[in-house]
This record gives sequence, structure tokens and C-alpha cells, in this order.
Amino acid sequence: MLVNLRLSNCLSFRDEVEFTALASRERQHGELVFRHEKLGLNLLPVAALYGANGAGKSNLYYAIRFARRFILRGRARPEDAIDVEPFRLDKECLTKPSAFSFDILLGDQVYRYSFAATRQRVMSESLEEVNGDKAAPVFTRGWQGDKPVWNVEYFKKLGLPSEEFQFIEFKTRDTLPNQLFLTETRGRKLPVLEAVSGWFRHKLCLLDPHSAFKPVEISLHQVEAFREYSVKSLQRAGTGIDSIKNDIVSLDAIPLPTGLTNLINKQLETTPDGELVQVVAPERQRFFAYREGGQMKALQLVTLHRDQDGNQVRFEMPDESEGTQRLIDLLPAFFELSSPETGKVFFIDELDRSLHTHLTRGLLESFLQGRTSSSRGQLLFTTHDALLLDQQLLRRDEIWFLDKDEHGRSTLAALSDFKGVRHDKDIRKSYLL
Repeated sequence: MLVNLRLSNCLSFRDEVEFTALASRERQHGELVFRHEKLGLNLLPVAALYGANGAGKSNLYYAIRFARRFILRGRARPEDAIDVEPFRLDKECLTKPSAFSFDILLGDQVYRYSFAATRQRVMSESLEEVNGDKAAPVFTRGWQGDKPVWNVEYFKKLGLPSEEFQFIEFKTRDTLPNQLFLTETRGRKLPVLEAVSGWFRHKLCLLDPHSAFKPVEISLHQVEAFREYSVKSLQRAGTGIDSIKNDIVSLDAIPLPTGLTNLINKQLETTPDGELVQVVAPERQRFFAYREGGQMKALQLVTLHRDQDGNQVRFEMPDESEGTQRLIDLLPAFFELSSPETGKVFFIDELDRSLHTHLTRGLLESFLQGRTSSSRGQLLFTTHDALLLDQQLLRRDEIWFLDKDEHGRSTLAALSDFKGVRHDKDIRKSYLL
């Protein structure tokens, strides 16, 4: 779970801003708050991020996306620049490092992973075990002049096999200045390091308005429970869809430009039987191509509506509205969040894009209704939907505002930071004013 996030000198954030999922003393919706009795942690399941156009909502998303991408990227070359974007409206910031820090809960331990980087090199990097107000280093990395300085004493105390500790020491010398140590050690199954990097790879899920967590076609193909969830969700949303399924057709049956068909066939020739290859074609067509017994086939998502006589009528995805397509693309993420066992953190930029306000609220309510005090899934999202500013739905510490001052600097604050906001206040009206 995400506990805290801090960042500075990135995109429109010049000064440090902090987001926290730590619950305040507010009692409202207390049954939905995750509680770790041993650590004394109370973590919120959701955060709604508001702000005017250009206030920095998407920049917060992009900053986190950069950090995740940098952590998970492959081996760098010495000449590669780090694609970090510092605050550009202050000349002094252009040469200063951009800083990022994540406090995450893994099992029964909170870890703090931090790094600061310019476009040329990583200026500092550290991983710490956090226990209350204290933090014990797992490793630290910095510079003394042009000489890198490391501390990896933690691994000696673990009693690792000598070859594993030798590998860690080797990586302190081998890690390039423009590469993260956490990235370099990924895949070695080293204690702590693998768990932290695994959180960024498998638990932190980022969705912008043009991406999907997992293609619906794959989910329908693999999980029967997802089909039932999707049908209920689409019917409840009033889309007019009676059912949803995958059609299996010959690849030749799909009208495509000749060049694209040849390209797909060529790719399938070197693809193992049954392995799906996603295709996005003109006219908003999308499907998965695969080879089976020498035949080229396609897995195509279709919806079924009822005509006035009660018969099912087949529709393809381009026949559905933008809002319905957006809802369908979001269903795998909310299905994942509906599972009590999930430990994933979803950050969705512009959750309400193309969705009616009641539909957006319905998605949010469906997530919250399945929550218990032991559920570890979290949902963060940016939105313009003022109708979600309802204290019957969200706590004050779950509502956040981004603003930008006259110098172009974005700030971040929770509604609970403002004094005098009663639990029965019409915050929607106040926000719009």
C-alpha cells in the first residue's frame, strides 16, 4: 500500500509537496479504513484529486509515472540522459535534482525508497525501514565530490551467502551514474530489494485517459468471474448492453488495409500457437490476432443488445459510444480492486473522462462497497467531477486540491487541512466558488 509520497522540482512542482494516505482522526466511513494493529497504521482506500485545468493534477500523475518508469527501465548506456523534467520557470531549478520519495507498506513493514536525479546522474538514492518516527538504512548512495559514496552494511547483518554480498558490493561499483541501484539489482531475488522493486512493477498501476490496465478481451478470455462482473456493471450503468463476449473469427473476415493484414500475418508466423497479438486498426477497430493450427484467427470484443422483440443483436466496439468504451476499458481495473485480496494501488488520471457523473460515482461506490478494514487495495484518481465532492461518499482527508500560484508553482493540500470544514458542509458549492 502507498503510505506517503513526496516530490519536488518536477514539472510544475518546484517546492516539495506531500500526499499521504494516513487517515486523520476523522471518524466518518471509519469501517473502510485499512487498519494495521501491529504498526498502528490507518490507511485510506481512496483519494480524489481536484484542481482547475493546468493546476497540476496530470503533472502529479506524470511525475509518478516517470519515477516508476525510471525504476523499471532496462540497462542504461553511459551516454543516456535521464528523462526527468525539472521545474522550468525558475532557472536555478534547471540544474538542481528532482526528488522523489515513496513510503510503502509491504507485509508488516513500511519502507521508504527515495532518489534524486538530474538529467545527467542520480545524485542520491536510499532505501530505509521505517518504524514509527525512526528510519534504519537498508542502503544509501550519494556523492562526495565526483566520488560515489555507498552504505550497504545492512546486507552484512542478514547473513547472506558470500556470493550474494559480493554481488551487491560489485553493483555498488558497476551501477552507472545515470542508473538506479534498485534497477540494477532487480531480478536477483535479493531480500528487500526485490520486494520493493516488485511493488513498483506489480502493485503500482497507472492509467491515463488513453490506456487500459488490462485489455478486456484478455480478462474475458481468462476469467469467467470477470464476464459476470462486466455484464452486471454494464447493465447497472444503463448502457443498453445485455452481454459482452469475445467472438473468434478468421483474420480474413476483418476488413483491414492489405498492408496491415500482411504485417499481422508476418508477425504471427514467428509467434507461438495461441499467443495473442494485440492489433489496433483504423476506424477504432481493435482485436487480438493469433495462430492456431496454421490458421490465422482473431479474438474480437463484441457487445450484445436486445431488440424490441427480445432478440440479441451484435455490436462491435466502434458502434458503442466513447463513454461506453471508456467504461469497458476501466472494468478490469475495478474488477481487480473489487477483490479483497488485491494489494494494488491504482492511480487513474481523469477517471471521469467521457463518463456521466452518475456512472463515475457508481464505479467509486462499487469499489468502496467491497472494502473492509483488512482490504489493501487503493484508488487514487484525478477528476473534474464536482458531484463527487460529497461527504456522504468521501471523507475530508480523501479529498485533495491542487492549485497553481502566479509563478506557475503547483501546491497540494487535503480538504482536512482546511480549518472549519464541518462534516455537513456543502463542499461542492464552496469548491466551485
